[in-house]
Amino acid sequence: MNDLKEKALKLPQLPGVYIMKDDADEVLYIGKASRLKNRVSSYFNREHDGKTEAMTTKIEDFDAIVVESEFEALLLENSLIKECRPKYNVKLRDDKGYPVIRVDVRKEYPEFKIVSNPVDDGALYLGPFGGRTDTRRAIAEVSKALKLPTCGKNIKRIIGTTRPCLNYDMGNCLGFCQRADLADEYRNSIAAAIDIFQGKTGSLIKRLTNEMEEASNNLLYEQAAVLRDRIKAIKVLEQKQFFKEEPIEEHAQLYKEKMLKTQEWLRKALKLEKTPERIEAYDISNTGASDIVGSMTVFINGKPLKRDYRRFKIKSKRKQDDYGSMKEIVSRRIKRYLADDEKFSILPDLMLIDGGANHASAVRSILQDLNINVPVFGMVKDAKHRTRALISPDGEEIGLASNPAAYAFIGSIQEETHRFVVEYHRKLRSKTMLES
Repeated sequence: MNDLKEKALKLPQLPGVYIMKDDADEVLYIGKASRLKNRVSSYFNREHDGKTEAMTTKIEDFDAIVVESEFEALLLENSLIKECRPKYNVKLRDDKGYPVIRVDVRKEYPEFKIVSNPVDDGALYLGPFGGRTDTRRAIAEVSKALKLPTCGKNIKRIIGTTRPCLNYDMGNCLGFCQRADLADEYRNSIAAAIDIFQGKTGSLIKRLTNEMEEASNNLLYEQAAVLRDRIKAIKVLEQKQFFKEEPIEEHAQLYKEKMLKTQEWLRKALKLEKTPERIEAYDISNTGASDIVGSMTVFINGKPLKRDYRRFKIKSKRKQDDYGSMKEIVSRRIKRYLADDEKFSILPDLMLIDGGANHASAVRSILQDLNINVPVFGMVKDAKHRTRALISPDGEEIGLASNPAAYAFIGSIQEETHRFVVEYHRKLRSKTMLES
């Protein structure tokens, strides 16, 4: 648990999503946070009650994904929950399952209702979403933006028989219960709300803009004004903190596009000849002169390729020597490549070394001796052990703070490589202690 707490404290104070896993690498829980460090570390620095405690005791590892905004964190959490269906996302909320929004578009005045599970009843179901609180807030915000009623009354039954309510007086509802001729406007607003919940705000705004321009050209200025206000409200909604439904395929495409931009930034910032699609990272762990080990992790287009991870037990050093140990593991890796070992058959586009310019220089000298041309950079950490920059063997430092995506990406590589080597080192140390 202390290791997880240390890992959590190294997370940035940025929005993102965290993924809790058990010892079988199965996803236990997926959550969002406006500040990842605070939220994730809270699981490990205090006692919890009931189901949260039961889940916390099963956590063996976690992943974190940094995003650019709280809205994007909400969107990503929803997508990942739909993909992974973690059991504790249900247990820690309300035991009613994942909430979905039900709307029966066959009715003259359809309403949005939160239910636990979709059924085959002809209605349209949106979701599932991560939690009922967020889903209720989403319905309220969308309804307010599109001036839909939230009173829950049967509009068809009470049209013209009741006085306008406070929402109407405040301009939050068009007063559909007052005028039967607004039925078409009501259905148009419901259709727009459905588009918003399905993440189709872009196409919706484009369609409404065309309708507004057409109304204006036909001198229907009142209708054009209504459409203008609706477009403005929808644009504001895009900044609100509630879930939108987004297909997993679309999220995967967004992730790919963001990673391509990050890779291109690294290519330019590090002055590389090609885009760093395959990145290998190396780290050393030891307790003095005993059980000195090294690790190699591999990332392909931003994602860890665990089947290519490798561990090394240092053979040539009798005492602590980080530079010598790093040179040994890189030398062994390259010699296996030169010997046509299929487990080391692909060279990386970029090597990242845990350490500074001297570590990177030591590795570069090994590559030059073996006539291998692979760019090498050290991962420089700050006082809190977070990777703040990359540094060349010649001492040229490239800061990462100006690019949050690159900062998060390189930080995740450093963290994963450190975790992997420490895990191996502890395993060997435990074995040594048992034998002694």
